[in-house]
Amino acid sequence: MEKDTSILVEIAVFTPNAAIVAQNAGAHRVELCSGYSEGGLSPSAGTIEFVRKSISIPIHVMVRPRIGDFCYNADEKRCILSDIDYCKNVGVNGIVFGALTPLGLVDMEFTKQVVEFAYPMSVTFHRAFDLTQNLYNTLDDLIACGVNRVLTSGGKPNALEGIDTIAALVKQAKGQIVVLPGGGITADNVQHLIKSTGVREVHFSGKQLVKSQIRKSTNLSLTSCGEVSDLEWYEASGKKIKSLLSNIG
Repeated sequence: MEKDTSILVEIAVFTPNAAIVAQNAGAHRVELCSGYSEGGLSPSAGTIEFVRKSISIPIHVMVRPRIGDFCYNADEKRCILSDIDYCKNVGVNGIVFGALTPLGLVDMEFTKQVVEFAYPMSVTFHRAFDLTQNLYNTLDDLIACGVNRVLTSGGKPNALEGIDTIAALVKQAKGQIVVLPGGGITADNVQHLIKSTGVREVHFSGKQLVKSQIRKSTNLSLTSCGEVSDLEWYEASGKKIKSLLSNIG
């Protein structure tokens, strides 16, 4: 079967090494984050600069100053804009962010400000989208704000469960905004997802658990997340990325 090379594959990466692995495996773009166990946070300035100098494919940087909700105060908004300014100055291609009101709606005023301030970088609204009251109304709000892309699992725990909603969002978007599915996508289900929804980009973690070579000498743990420990973390798997790419067609 002839492969569909028009599908863009974005890899979520949480370390500098993972970004390099993703490019070498054939990824088309990386979403650079820190804080996997926190759901993705802003990476450090040093990490952003290193990755920008180390890979040639587009980089979209997560801009999220803290864990928790996506309702930001004035100081946090200043931090977000400062991070965006830094990303622009070092040649980042896009930023990934999301801001909501206490009512669970898009913070329209701030989102418009971010889009304008980030230009000419691309702006992706992350999965805060899936927490809003009505995804279809929210999509229209993001289009009105000038957002370029929305990352979504269709309001479900993973993109396969939300496949019908994702398809409806793609139809509603009419090319005005990119609907980027993410969450639970694998090499085995990616082709079904693409054909069922009409998406032209997919978001994939392609991660593998790495265990430290350090021999722990105490029962003390500094990690509160149950998914990883002090001596474990996730890196990108070139094998998984290549497998997904080979199954798109």
